[in-house]
Amino acid sequence: MLVALAVGVVVWQRPWQHDAAPAEPTALPVDAAAVLTDQARALTSATSADAFATAMGASKASRALAADIWQARDLLGVDSVTWRYISGGDVPAYDDGDARARFDVGSGDRRVTLDLRVRPRTGRDAADPAFDIRSIGSPKGALPLWLAGRLTLERSDGVTVYRLDGGDRDLEVEDLARTARAAVQRIVGDVDVPLTVVSTPTQGVTADLLGQSASSISQIAAVATARDGRDGPGLTARVVVLNPAVFASMDRRAAQIVLTHEATHVLTGSVGSRAQTWVLEGFADFVALHDDTAALQVSAGQILAEVAASGPPETLPTSDTFSTAEHGLGAVYESAWLAFRMLGHDYGDRAVIAFYRDVIGGRSVDRAAQAAFELSTSQLTRRWQTYLSGLADDLGRG
Repeated sequence: MLVALAVGVVVWQRPWQHDAAPAEPTALPVDAAAVLTDQARALTSATSADAFATAMGASKASRALAADIWQARDLLGVDSVTWRYISGGDVPAYDDGDARARFDVGSGDRRVTLDLRVRPRTGRDAADPAFDIRSIGSPKGALPLWLAGRLTLERSDGVTVYRLDGGDRDLEVEDLARTARAAVQRIVGDVDVPLTVVSTPTQGVTADLLGQSASSISQIAAVATARDGRDGPGLTARVVVLNPAVFASMDRRAAQIVLTHEATHVLTGSVGSRAQTWVLEGFADFVALHDDTAALQVSAGQILAEVAASGPPETLPTSDTFSTAEHGLGAVYESAWLAFRMLGHDYGDRAVIAFYRDVIGGRSVDRAAQAAFELSTSQLTRRWQTYLSGLADDLGRG
């Protein structure tokens, strides 16, 4: 038994076997530019999933990336994609020897510049070099949806939800979207466009889709945005893109308010409008909070605390005021919403909707307010200031 134990220990320790030295990275081809130029041509000319995967590379990562891109292109109806090599691939950029190559990619005139992580393909003849394209880095511009990950969709009741790599799994996005569209239709009337929502797995992916830095959207739960056709014919021109870093942290009520707010922008056609921001944002919250039963301390506590401390704002919120405010139900958003809440209380929903439609249709706020409420902008502002002061006093006494 002792002999057997000793033999077992020796076999387990394997003193004759030294630690294997880490494998040396495969050398980069000296003619990397020519190799990657040929590879870009192969990616462009691929007419099947297999041909595209072959052009993308032989590694598991390359094959998975190729499958995701081809499947998303098929889902969105994207064809005639051109891949063009720009630079790079000739020096290591990562600790494992991978290089970074810059490509120009897109369909038609909707193009984006990408940094691709590439690795010299192993097991190939040195006379026949090639790269495995392993991943896509942050784009220079807004990333097309079909390049952002594994894409799935669900359609029901006028709602389309695209999920990238499973999307945000913490909330039932489809149900929230259906409720949002129904709320907008109930308040505004028939809407003849679908509500499209894009659910992403991370804040970084959301930022890439928007063409922004992750830090710039760190306080944003969702964005209603206009897409310029780079996503293909399968995506509507205006969509809501979620930021899971914020959206998933919300309770059901807050998430529903945010999504209904953004849905209002999309479904009423205000995305990209040059109308005054307080009208766009105030009306969106007017719809989102129309049937909300929470106390004003919850839905407007920030602005009413400011009014109680230092009086009402001197003017209705300006675009500059919004640009420095936190997105959501911060004090400036609350103040815009309370302007619409006041108008709805005094004049009814129909007049408020007529005012809003006039403004996003290009009419000045002053003329639209005269037509809907027989108020000048200055009169509306004074009534709003009085309204805020009264609410703040009531909240203080309560």
